[in-house]
Amino acid sequence: MSTKKKKFEYQAISLKDILREMKKNIDLMIDLAYSAIKFGSKDFADETSKIERRIHELTFLLNLQIIQAQAGGFKEAKRLEPIVVMGYSIDKISDALADIARVIYINSDITEFTQLFWDYVPEPIIKITINRDCEFIGFPRKEIHFRSKHGVDLIAIVKGDKVLFEKSHIMQEGDVLIVKGSKEAINELKNKCLDKEPISFDLEPEERESIFDLENEDIKEYLEDLKKTYVQITDISETMTELALAALFFNNYELAEDILEMEELMDGLNIGFEKDLLDFAKIIESPRSLTGIMRIIFSCELIADAAANIAENVLRGFKVHNVLQQAISETSEVVVRETISGDSYFKGKTYEQLQDRRYKRGFNIIALKRDKKWIYSFKHNFVFAVGDLIIGLGPKETLNQWRKCVHPEIFEEE
Repeated sequence: MSTKKKKFEYQAISLKDILREMKKNIDLMIDLAYSAIKFGSKDFADETSKIERRIHELTFLLNLQIIQAQAGGFKEAKRLEPIVVMGYSIDKISDALADIARVIYINSDITEFTQLFWDYVPEPIIKITINRDCEFIGFPRKEIHFRSKHGVDLIAIVKGDKVLFEKSHIMQEGDVLIVKGSKEAINELKNKCLDKEPISFDLEPEERESIFDLENEDIKEYLEDLKKTYVQITDISETMTELALAALFFNNYELAEDILEMEELMDGLNIGFEKDLLDFAKIIESPRSLTGIMRIIFSCELIADAAANIAENVLRGFKVHNVLQQAISETSEVVVRETISGDSYFKGKTYEQLQDRRYKRGFNIIALKRDKKWIYSFKHNFVFAVGDLIIGLGPKETLNQWRKCVHPEIFEEE
């Protein structure tokens, strides 16, 4: 049975707005793709595919705008090259993220694997149910300000068999919030929602039999190693995407070099993970259930390659085009590199302690470099030390406050 293809209608949209929408969509796709495989939700996967199609449209519009700019001659065309590379790379990243989400269609058992290590992830995605007498009931989603006031990103709302993304949705008892954030912020939000149930990822009422024999010590040992590497790979690919766009937007040579270092680490992790996964397949009853995990790891490698492609473009020394500068000026978040100094408030504190709002200032630590080694996932008892290079992502308005916590001497010198 043939289906009629939807025709793409040309839209008059500025280059600056195209770039902003691409960045916004990629951020949302990352959360939706991992939500799809975490909760086994085909609705999340379908929404990811919708955004993928929109990014394809935006890539077409981007290229069309650049062709129209050819009147400026070779010099102007050369200045636009970083934007061409960015559009192509974002398009490839969107393809890979959509492939991750579609794994749920070919391997529904993937949810059991991804749910095993939620507590390994610095900012896990979980569900929280709004209960009676919650203060949010009756308010539109957009008025609650989940990120700025509660420290979490609200990805979607599940209501019965529907997944809602509208910011105008009025919060009601029984709404299930799909949120991403630090464990401290998540627990605070659970309390505000009067959700007393233990952490759960089941959106469907029926329970399924486990595909892994967790009583088998060999299986438990393999899973322990696999999930650590899996979290590293997924974290690095997401981090590389954030840093690549930041390196291009801010023409930051050092960030671009960091990204290429990460790609080398990523290659080694992927090879090691694939080998361990093949060994693991030999000791379980249903090795085919690991197909989806292989596809996810492959997609993460494609994301890392696309991010490295953007970084290489920065290292060639192209100047930031004024269109990029305009798009940058209107973004709400910034990426910053800072080193922990001798007088830093971060020195000697654990990751859990730094979730305190006095130090966090709305920033998330997305990567850390210590003695030439990159770290992407932080356990609650990880201790920060003098000389650690931190890469943070957070709001522009609290940038100097955060930097002052990390390296107060800078402000004394200034």
